[in-house]
Amino acid sequence: MKAIIALFVLFSLTLGLQQAQAQSGKSYQEWLEENRAGGKKTTAKAPSKSKAKPTKAEATAAEPEPEAAPVLAPPSGTFRGTLACKDCQGIQTELTLSPGAKSSSGSFNMKQVYMGKPADKSVVNSSGKWFLARGNKQNPDAVVLQLIPTAGDIDPMYFMQVSDTEVKLLTKTQDEVESSKNHSLKKL
Repeated sequence: MKAIIALFVLFSLTLGLQQAQAQSGKSYQEWLEENRAGGKKTTAKAPSKSKAKPTKAEATAAEPEPEAAPVLAPPSGTFRGTLACKDCQGIQTELTLSPGAKSSSGSFNMKQVYMGKPADKSVVNSSGKWFLARGNKQNPDAVVLQLIPTAGDIDPMYFMQVSDTEVKLLTKTQDEVESSKNHSLKKL
């Protein structure tokens, strides 16, 4: 009985840590390193320059106006597509996102069918919570959808919200996938 309680506590603690990491908007590795260092990241300061500050007009002329990131509605609904697979013909994926009380989180259900695999190993169903985070290594304005499973046999997954009707699979470290194969799901 003690072992079951210990496993339940460990599972709860792990899920809580995954959710904290997901809400931070950082990759698991970055989050882990930061938390091991006591929550403080050390950054080297740039050496100070003795030049005078440019005038406001000079600064405006020298720097182009940054483009405003498009404002996307929080993802909701059903997204479907066939994702690339290393050891099968493709993964038919259906991801249903339900909004929560906050617009930046909710719940999800996902069904993945691994094409070309034996029937007993071809279907994976999972569910859990989703959270939105801002930015990844390639794009600080990216909207990252983080899926944290509470049921099913999958690890946390990450998607970049490309538009209101498309999400694109990211790596486990929330980087964009370097491949010409399909990694997108489209809204039905």
